[in-house]
Amino acid sequence: MAHTQSEFTRRESWERMTAVPMMVLAVLFLGVYAWQVLDTGASPRLDSWLTRVDVAIWVTFALDFVARLWLSGNRWRFLRTHPVDLLIVVLPPFRPLRLLRAAVLVIGTLNRNTTTRARLAVFVGASSILVLVLCSLAFFDAEYGAVDSKIHNFGDALWWSMVSVTTVGYGDVYPVTTEGRLISLILMTLGIGLISFAIGTTTSWVMDQLKNVEANVESTDREITVLVTEIRALRDEVAALRSATAASKAADVPGE
Repeated sequence: MAHTQSEFTRRESWERMTAVPMMVLAVLFLGVYAWQVLDTGASPRLDSWLTRVDVAIWVTFALDFVARLWLSGNRWRFLRTHPVDLLIVVLPPFRPLRLLRAAVLVIGTLNRNTTTRARLAVFVGASSILVLVLCSLAFFDAEYGAVDSKIHNFGDALWWSMVSVTTVGYGDVYPVTTEGRLISLILMTLGIGLISFAIGTTTSWVMDQLKNVEANVESTDREITVLVTEIRALRDEVAALRSATAASKAADVPGE
């Protein structure tokens, strides 16, 4: 038991030490992915260099996962409780999987640092923005240059993401490719989930705040009740003292 606890502590120390570098690498990967998609006129040499950076980041995350797995006391439990981290390693760095890999890299790194409710709110907000950006990039990559495509620039793809995730769907921009339709399905599914989760988290926070306010009001009412009781007792004591003083004075006055 002590040996397992020691290994668990070692893994926690490793995660604290590598949290910031892994986040930087995840953001770097997102930048590389965006560069490869948006730079439609990139030379094959530049595209090859960016792909090597992509692979290097994937290898780094794979090594980090292996190190955390090795430092874990119960390795099977670690695999069961870290599915996103496992996906980062299992998904190879191929072009068709860039959207999924970018999402699991950044979301997994954010989730690694999420503990308190405040951080959870940041996680939900960052994940929502990330889904919009990644789906916009993937949609632009799939639709740009296709026959009858409505996507002429990244702004069109971003507009499509916004109206799709909010279930507005004006119909002015729609997918014409199979990849674009699959991305639309992913965005709509994740969008509904994220919006529901955000509403639930906000509602929970508001309810907790109302409970705190109600508890404070009840505590204040109890304190006021105690103060009123004490004031009444003091008034009775003052009245009794006045009566005693008046009687004493009356006794001191000589009779006629």
